[in-house]
Amino acid sequence: MKLVKLLLLGCVVVIVAASCNTSQKIFVEHDYSYETNFKAYSTYAFLECERDTGNVCTEVYNAIHRQMQARGYRLTTNKPSLLVNYGIFYDNLRYQGYMQPVIKNWVDTEDDSFKYEPIRYSLDKGTIIVSLIDADTDQVVWRGYAAGIFKNPNAANNYYRNVVRTIFDQYPLFASGYDPRGGGGQSNGR
Repeated sequence: MKLVKLLLLGCVVVIVAASCNTSQKIFVEHDYSYETNFKAYSTYAFLECERDTGNVCTEVYNAIHRQMQARGYRLTTNKPSLLVNYGIFYDNLRYQGYMQPVIKNWVDTEDDSFKYEPIRYSLDKGTIIVSLIDADTDQVVWRGYAAGIFKNPNAANNYYRNVVRTIFDQYPLFASGYDPRGGGGQSNGR
């Protein structure tokens, strides 16, 4: 009897954990520029939210800020190295992305033989697109996106924070000079 209760409790825990996992319910992908030295960025500033929808933009802004800080980037208005742009799109969206190696693998090798392989996506209603833009060149260097974010009408309090975290899971890079281990030394920008 004790074993049955323990198994039942285990099943409930698994079901609850699965229902909290946003990555199973949304499509997440990213694209980036092969022309970029990602190891050179350390600061950022925000551009205005595209298609401002009130609280959603504020929640997404705060979540992006949290993710950038976690990677060692500093928010500044004085000559940032990156500009952060983000938009929330309510309708279905046709989008051209690229089949690319995982960004960390490319940054580690900077293999010049990689080519852009276009891929067309039909993104479901409710898409967040986050773009990191080189402040000197105004070129998008990385773009992460999550589609189908409005599929869950009973979203938890931290739902958009979790969606943004899932997007930034695609950007495992750290700011130039930031050591994620807290040792205070250089991390080679990764």
